[in-house]
Amino acid sequence: MPQLLVEFGSCYTLEKEKTAVNQSAIKWRRGLASLAAATCAVVGMSQVASSAATKITLTEEDYFNTPGQIAALANYNKQFEAAHPGVTITRQYVPFANLDTKLLTQAAGHDLPNLLAVDNPFVPTMITTGQMVPLSTLKGFSTAGYYPAIIKEGFFNGKYYSYPVAGANSIALMYNIPMLKAAHVSPPRTWAQLVSAAKALTTPKRFGIALTCEAAEDTTWQFEPFFWTNGGSFAKIASAPGVQALSLWKQLVTDGSASKACLNWSQTPAATGQFLAGKAAMMVNGPWNFPTLNQQHWYYGKQFGIVPVPVRVPGQHVVVPLGGEDWMISNSGGNAAEQMAFQYIQGMQTPAKELQLAKLFGYLPAKIAVAKTYLAQAGPEWKVYIDQTLYAHPRTLGLGVKYPKISQAVWTAIQAALSGTQSVTAALQTAQSQITAVLKG
Repeated sequence: MPQLLVEFGSCYTLEKEKTAVNQSAIKWRRGLASLAAATCAVVGMSQVASSAATKITLTEEDYFNTPGQIAALANYNKQFEAAHPGVTITRQYVPFANLDTKLLTQAAGHDLPNLLAVDNPFVPTMITTGQMVPLSTLKGFSTAGYYPAIIKEGFFNGKYYSYPVAGANSIALMYNIPMLKAAHVSPPRTWAQLVSAAKALTTPKRFGIALTCEAAEDTTWQFEPFFWTNGGSFAKIASAPGVQALSLWKQLVTDGSASKACLNWSQTPAATGQFLAGKAAMMVNGPWNFPTLNQQHWYYGKQFGIVPVPVRVPGQHVVVPLGGEDWMISNSGGNAAEQMAFQYIQGMQTPAKELQLAKLFGYLPAKIAVAKTYLAQAGPEWKVYIDQTLYAHPRTLGLGVKYPKISQAVWTAIQAALSGTQSVTAALQTAQSQITAVLKG
């Protein structure tokens, strides 16, 4: 296979493409090693350090919890502190379901962290707090080279308020290859096949599929491919596409193919944990799980496979939501802290660092040129996710700051229907009235 020359700032690394599917774990370990070694890739790290550095503590909050994400941030923070004497990075992990609420509470008390890793649909909401620093007003900001849809996630009133953390992602159907083979089941491509496969794969010791149905955004995110591909629109969620999609999920729970405990399951790590433990034969999930799967000696083509999210009508293009997080800076720390926080974020935007973070996070790089390099190196496990990006939708498309409230109405309806407190139709009608009020407001 040809070798690829990857520019790492002033450093260059030559890396051969790996063709064997069991090389993913090697890639992941090498990614960790290169992340620890490539301090030259961080913007300004080798030049900026001052002998009389000011003491600055940068607080940072995020919900990252996979081994690759944790290792990536830990190593980057260590490098940044070493290159900036007097600077300390204090990272706080907040569970996915709690971070948005916590940030709004902190904003109300004017006590936000210096650095925020915000799920992209929530970026508009944080901008409206009036406490976010426009990055485009800081020296060195540039939009050059980014995929337009990604860099515009933080665009508001002519200013840019965010930079991507590690790129973008989406979701697809992952399945346990040995389990499907043993049950003589083919990977499902349609809703009817999904229902049949999940039922055939269900045993006293496992469920056919692990659903994510907690009271949080990841439940709406999981529902969107089924809903959008079926022609759904949030403005008319109680119409046929919405009823059909939620009825599918309800059927999976009702016939025992999916656990009712999914009402408390997050996408990661809960659903992923069920899948890895052999308690679920399938799950809808994303590529950020690749490092975790490989760490447990699960490899694409051997232990797990991937197909697009099943569609109701054969031949439909799957419409998946565009995921990923954005760095934002609050004005709570003063000018010196804001400038240092911007240097922190800038360091992650170099081609070298972006490539490393994408590998460890399991994301697609946010810059077009870096993505091309990355895709040339990525294994076949990426094909479905790459193909789906052509039809992917940003979750806030046309909704802006209204999306979080709309999403809450959606996941509340899903919980009500699956728990049995309301019928599918009644739950969606309730959501419809709430969404209509949000859209009019």
